[in-house]
Amino acid sequence: MKGGAGMRTRRIGAVVLFAALVGGLTAGAAEKTIVIRGGRVVPVSGPAIENGVVVVEGGKIRAVGKAGEVAAPEGAEVVDAAGGWILPGLIESLASIGLGDPYGPSESDEVSNPVTAGLRILDGLNPFDKKFGRAARAGITALMIAPGRANVIGAKTVVVKPRGATAEDMVLLEPAGVKLTLGEGPKAAFGAKGRLPGTRMGSAYVVRKALLEASDYVRKREAHEAAVAAAKGKKGAEAPAAPPRNLDLEPLAELLEGRLTAFVECHRADDIQTALRLVDEFGFKAVIVGATEAYRSAGEIAKRGIPVVVGAMGVGSKRIETKDVSLSNAAQLVEAGVKTAIAAEDALGLGAQEELALAAALAVRGGLDRETALRAVTLTAAEILGVGARVGSLEPGKDADIVVFDGDPFHYKTRVVRVFIDGREVGIQEQLRRPRP
Repeated sequence: MKGGAGMRTRRIGAVVLFAALVGGLTAGAAEKTIVIRGGRVVPVSGPAIENGVVVVEGGKIRAVGKAGEVAAPEGAEVVDAAGGWILPGLIESLASIGLGDPYGPSESDEVSNPVTAGLRILDGLNPFDKKFGRAARAGITALMIAPGRANVIGAKTVVVKPRGATAEDMVLLEPAGVKLTLGEGPKAAFGAKGRLPGTRMGSAYVVRKALLEASDYVRKREAHEAAVAAAKGKKGAEAPAAPPRNLDLEPLAELLEGRLTAFVECHRADDIQTALRLVDEFGFKAVIVGATEAYRSAGEIAKRGIPVVVGAMGVGSKRIETKDVSLSNAAQLVEAGVKTAIAAEDALGLGAQEELALAAALAVRGGLDRETALRAVTLTAAEILGVGARVGSLEPGKDADIVVFDGDPFHYKTRVVRVFIDGREVGIQEQLRRPRP
């Protein structure tokens, strides 16, 4: 018995040690002071700094400036980035990694019902999915994880960092919003079974019905709160029973109250126009994601001040919804005044997570200026996701999520050579350190 207990103790200790190493949770790493210098610092929030310096302390950025103007604290670890580019970590605005068994089918959709707003992505997130490590090594230091495209109203989304031994360790913002999908996804998932929705009209009906039920839910809750307040002022009066909770309606009530954002995946112009119609009817905050044909409705989107996350940029396989992709999509949206981020298309089933910088480079090829394209995968993305106060640019006080490239991040030969998340370095595969041919 003693031997068995000792073996169990050793196993537990090994598991704890492994989790600490994978999650980078050692206190020393968090408190380390680091000076990254010698490269071209691109803060994103301001002009680039040749021969710049970034000082990191306690997991936060403490100073950013030009060499000779920013003093290196005594005893700091110095990272020589000479010849490289120092940028804030890239931000993926729509991903589906970490959901389900990495060796089995995805669990990004709960297809038992077209409305599953009460689900939490956090409850299905696997922090040990190897795709998180690959994303980090590609310079992606924050991602919004969202459900797939089967449900009309899916789970609550979460913004995470690709580090940590538990889902809670990873969280940057939770919930970040609610995922809605219009178009082919729900039709394929439910229409094929003879269930609602089997058409685009059916999907819009499902959204309207759910939001009307949520509106009624809000009224009942407010009436109960008023009744409780009235009962407190009357001697001997009993407070009425609270209305039963509805987990699917609670987040939709927050949506109607302006406390959550709807991330609406839609690709075809007519689906985008349906999304705008629903926003007009119910007045909720929305972000259009995917948005393959958004260029056809750029003026209408801009008029409503709705941000867009552009997905399909021509990389990977195509679906019927994305056949009319245009590399000028992001450029046309920005020109119309639409706040635009760029996604790597992983959650849309079209590309790979590691192609985020490539997607931004393709947008430049389509007419988007370089500075705006870089913001579209850093600061603009952070602002759209609601985490711009912490990540997305190199500014004092922000999280020390920093990437060192060996050259222009939009050049096809450029490699990521150093990545820091909260001031802790992420291991880079040795082949990424090899000289470029």
